[in-house]
Amino acid sequence: VAPDTFPSASGPGVVRGVAFVSTGGLPAGLVPCRPGSISALGRRAPVGAPLSAPRKDCRQGVVGAKAILDKLAQGMQGITAGLTDAINGPEKNDILQLREALGDQEFDAVKDLVSQLMAQQRKEMREVKAQSAAEQKKLQRELNGYSNKVRDLEFQLIMAANEVTDLEEQIADYKYELGGDEETAVQLRGRPANPEVHPVFGTLISDFGYKKVYAADPATIYSKVPIYKKQRTFRTERASAMAEAKAKMGVSGWPGTITVVELDDQAVVQGADDPTFVLVDGQHRLGAYTILSRRLKSRNPGQPLPAGMGEMLVEVYPQATDEMAAEVFTEINKAEPCKLVDLPGQSGAPPEVRAVIDEAAEELRRMHANMFKPSEKCRTPHMNIDNLRDELWQSGVVTRMGFTRGDELLQWMVDKNAKLGEIPDEEWTPKRRTRAATLQNALVKARANGFFLGLEWDWINDDEAVAGEAG
Repeated sequence: VAPDTFPSASGPGVVRGVAFVSTGGLPAGLVPCRPGSISALGRRAPVGAPLSAPRKDCRQGVVGAKAILDKLAQGMQGITAGLTDAINGPEKNDILQLREALGDQEFDAVKDLVSQLMAQQRKEMREVKAQSAAEQKKLQRELNGYSNKVRDLEFQLIMAANEVTDLEEQIADYKYELGGDEETAVQLRGRPANPEVHPVFGTLISDFGYKKVYAADPATIYSKVPIYKKQRTFRTERASAMAEAKAKMGVSGWPGTITVVELDDQAVVQGADDPTFVLVDGQHRLGAYTILSRRLKSRNPGQPLPAGMGEMLVEVYPQATDEMAAEVFTEINKAEPCKLVDLPGQSGAPPEVRAVIDEAAEELRRMHANMFKPSEKCRTPHMNIDNLRDELWQSGVVTRMGFTRGDELLQWMVDKNAKLGEIPDEEWTPKRRTRAATLQNALVKARANGFFLGLEWDWINDDEAVAGEAG
């Protein structure tokens, strides 16, 4: 830089420049080198120092200036690229012409302004994305809360329907006591006048000796017969899904039979409150009937239920012990899909282990209600609660980790979910028959809902790290 174009060096401040070639006169305060050499930047010379300097200082100045020039060149490449995009992609010659037209100082000012604008835009975009993600999580939490409320209301509806059925039967009995006949009473209860009518199971269809088959009123069965203590937990969402499916079908009646075991005197000797009958299979069909029948009656109070809806076939195994009830339950569920965790006796989970699993699984379902589905064949990343319970039991995690309470197992699963969420999308790989596109869609849904446990099951057997595979 010629002396007449170099900024004034008067005053105590350090002169800020890149380099200059001395052509005779130098700005005050810089150590001069030989004519034609590059001076060390920002270095001061004492006032009155002779215009000479050691060659060592000069070499250091050359090296330092070259390093600075290299860094500036790299920075200019990135800034020029950003400036090119910012002004709608001009050609390289246009950039050079703009630089020549504006001059270096003005061009650098424009370049800095564009960089600031681009940085501000990136910051605003990040803020908008963060705000959008926060709103989405908030809406998802609200949706989960509403789903839980709907499920609780459905359960309350089922319980209220049972009370209504009891009251209807009490009214029928009171009318009989006040002077009516038995035929009127049983008709008011909704059962035909028949000498072979059981007060709970309805009309006897056939007696096979080892069991009896009845045509029963589902509401009476549900209100009078408790669920077997070793039976799977009643799932309101499963009963609700069955009710929805039944409402869309044109088939009359209910498929299959409801299985009940009549316990003998020895089985109920433990206490007077122990039930005489227990429901071994069919509790969700009874729940579906209760939901659907009350819905239809609320819409058309004066209309009877569709043909076949108000009756279910019930098979009753008489004079059975508690051990026989367990055997019947096991036999039924070995023929039908049943989880090992629910099998009674030594085949299934001990009561204390199953209590821990049930509590943790149910609470996790409440936390992520939108990601749990009634179907055991639900798609990734959704989860079925019975599949989860069975996987937890078969993995032995409760015993392995020494969990004695449901909240301990729940926290363990929450931590696993958080670790899975930290795995970048590109590190997830499909396995088995899962396609890459399916995995990507599942990852999008998992991140939107903050639930990753349904992507794969490897986490349940790994006490430390988790794998990034899904399928």
